[in-house]
Amino acid sequence: MTTLLLSIGIIAAFAILFWLDKKQWTEPTPAIVHLFDILRNLEWEMNESDIKNTFQGFKHGTSTRLTRKSTLKRKENYEGQEIYTTFSFPNDNGGKVKSVEIRLSRVNQKDIDQLFSTVCKQYGQPEQNDSEIEGSVKWATEPGVLTLETTAPEEYTLTLSEEDIKA
Repeated sequence: MTTLLLSIGIIAAFAILFWLDKKQWTEPTPAIVHLFDILRNLEWEMNESDIKNTFQGFKHGTSTRLTRKSTLKRKENYEGQEIYTTFSFPNDNGGKVKSVEIRLSRVNQKDIDQLFSTVCKQYGQPEQNDSEIEGSVKWATEPGVLTLETTAPEEYTLTLSEEDIKA
């Protein structure tokens, strides 16, 4: 009987610890989900139609052709937070994607802190930044170089570009 009560007590203690741990975990923001969807699925050999097939939301994105590049843009709104995503396809790159820019608008500090800590967990601390741009940090990621910069109050820009990753 003592063994049974002790076992039930241990199971209950673990259940409570698991519940408390789960309760402290916060849901990822739509920006985090969107960013990691792009990081997980982007390949630099993709052209505009590959992007539309891979990232379903871009079927209704706007495509713009300029003299030196074409872009594919999409605006999304999640609970007041606006996410603008732009894929760039320079003409000198054979029609393949060269960079992705995600602009987050109306972002509160809690969400950007969560985004920053999530990226740090995935890719480590950002590199020392040589840029003169205030509020800009960089990570070397598997798909390329990820840059996060503050562009205005409550506005941030994440840029993923195909650059050589320093070994």
